[in-house]
Amino acid sequence: MIDRKKFIKQIGLLSGFTLFSSINLFAFNSSQTSSISSKKRIPKKLKKGAVIGLITPSGVITKEQLEETVKEVESLGYKAYYKPSVLSEFGYLAGTDEERSDELIHMFENPDVDAILCVRGGYGAIRILDLIDFNIIKENPKIFIGYSDITALITAFYLKTGLVSFHGPVGISTFNEFSLKSLFDIISKTKNTHLYSYKREPETDNNSEFDFYTINKGKASGELIGGNMSVLVSMIGGKFEPKFKGKIVYLEEIDEKTYKIDKMITQLIHSTDLKEASGIIFGILSGCDNNEKPTFLLKELLIQIMTPVKIPVVYGFPFGHVKNKMTLPTGIKAELNADTKTLKLIEKTVN
Repeated sequence: MIDRKKFIKQIGLLSGFTLFSSINLFAFNSSQTSSISSKKRIPKKLKKGAVIGLITPSGVITKEQLEETVKEVESLGYKAYYKPSVLSEFGYLAGTDEERSDELIHMFENPDVDAILCVRGGYGAIRILDLIDFNIIKENPKIFIGYSDITALITAFYLKTGLVSFHGPVGISTFNEFSLKSLFDIISKTKNTHLYSYKREPETDNNSEFDFYTINKGKASGELIGGNMSVLVSMIGGKFEPKFKGKIVYLEEIDEKTYKIDKMITQLIHSTDLKEASGIIFGILSGCDNNEKPTFLLKELLIQIMTPVKIPVVYGFPFGHVKNKMTLPTGIKAELNADTKTLKLIEKTVN
């Protein structure tokens, strides 16, 4: 479980909060998917006072979690906007598939919304991919932020529209100085290069999951793509399957047995073009080195299955289900030096 901290400042909640007009519904035509342009679309940078739309495309959130998110957004100098459906419940999902897809598309269509933040992950994003009109996203490129289950949306957006989206915190994440600096360096500054900083979380010296080490030496360059491993595995074989060839792939996971990490990586290697990636960076696989004996340690496993791939591989960058989060832009060109364990973006992430 992620430690949760407020991400956004209060602004009148839950009773008639309506900054903007109601949702515009759309009729999805399956033929739209094949007509999407693959041209890269870089969103506009986030400015102070901008409006951030809050959505729940996956799991259910509580009223308290929404309130905390709104408070934090305001405290950072932005305005929060959401539809009543953000608190919908449909079993373990934050509303029906139609409610969640409508909520997402409304935020892209609404001209008053400048950026979109997912309040949480969980499960369910993959269920709405077929309901999304990707032409609307293509025509309205905006900053889109989330991680974990949101991997499905980030991956599909880039595949079908070329939109650069951001694997970063969700609304209920822990927001600290490191995470905030990484996020706003990426979404509010039009720099042509960005060298990621590294910081180990406190009180983790005896936890090998937080170690930072090279598995395969070498240098790599290519566009970033990736996210949560179990989500990426669930997309294999479908029309939204990610393409890894020539790219730097970033991977994260939480609370899985080591043998399940083995299964997921092995499936990605055997069933996709992951072996043809330029390089691979692992985040902190939190809670994934806790097994009954006999077993392999997580580090032993990763060395076993990644060494034969023969491309640069590094483990332990601070992203994933941890307090310190790097924000990684899918679709942006980067350079990885596995020898020095450094990652550098080499093109701007926002306009």
